[in-house]
Amino acid sequence: MGLYLCIFDQYGEEICGVEVGLYRYFQELRDTVARFTPKGPIARLIHPGSGRLSSKMPTLLVHSDCNGSWSVSECRELKQELEEIKQVFIQEPVSPETVALKQDIFKFYGVTPQNLFECFIDSDCEFLIDRLLDLCDCAIEKKRPIMFQ
Repeated sequence: MGLYLCIFDQYGEEICGVEVGLYRYFQELRDTVARFTPKGPIARLIHPGSGRLSSKMPTLLVHSDCNGSWSVSECRELKQELEEIKQVFIQEPVSPETVALKQDIFKFYGVTPQNLFECFIDSDCEFLIDRLLDLCDCAIEKKRPIMFQ
C-alpha cells in the first residue's frame, strides 16, 4: 500500500499530488528526521547526529499518515520544517539503508544520491522533500489542505 499526498479543489478535482511510495518509505523519512531532532545530553552522546534540527519537527513527525490531512496553517509550519530538514540533510552523507528502499527507481533513472537529502525520492525519482515543499506552496496558495490518500 502506497502513500499519495494531494490537494483537491472545492469541487473534489485534484490540483496536484505527490506519489510518495510505500508507507514504509515515508516512515523512513520520519524516522531519519527524528534522529536529528533535539534530545537530551546523554542521547546526543549515543546518537551524534541528534540535535542538528532546531525543533522536534511536530508537523511532520507527530501527524498521523492514515487518511488525514495537513491544514493550510499546518502546511505553513510543515514548509518551515522541511526547509530546515533539507538544509541539514544536504550536509549529511548518503544512507545506504534508505537508498536500498528505492534502489529499483534509482537504477531505472541512473541516479546516484550524493547526500542524505538526495536519498529521499518520490516514485518519479524527484527529490521528495522538494516535492513536499512544492505541495505546501500549492496548499498555501490555493488555501486547500494536503490530503493523505
